[in-house]
Amino acid sequence: MISGEKTSTVLDLTMMDKMPQTEFSTTTAWHNGVTRFSGVLLKDLLATLQVTGTKLQIIALNDYAVGADISELVAADALLATRQNGEIMPVSDKGPIFLVFPFDSRPELQHQTYYSRAVWQIAEIDVL
Repeated sequence: MISGEKTSTVLDLTMMDKMPQTEFSTTTAWHNGVTRFSGVLLKDLLATLQVTGTKLQIIALNDYAVGADISELVAADALLATRQNGEIMPVSDKGPIFLVFPFDSRPELQHQTYYSRAVWQIAEIDVL
């Protein structure tokens, strides 16, 4: 679910699959070797839903929560990945949605700031 001050939208995989799709391969601290991720760039999701705001709070199923400026996440090419190596990600393996960054192609993202923003098992995104 993505919610803002006046509205709330519940997203499912079918809805996300209708949005522009992006794919990249990268290594992460949580996978062995290079992994291919695909899904919706955060900027495309926000544009499709016509979301306005300056900050997001991203909340995982286990209540882990991260706040970040939308502009920083968009500039970092944040991807709301729904698939890993072409397969839908189950909850047992970081699904249904994993916010991931292209760590290998953008060395400046190889920092604790972005590792902590790589939230998996996303349950809710609040626009602040």
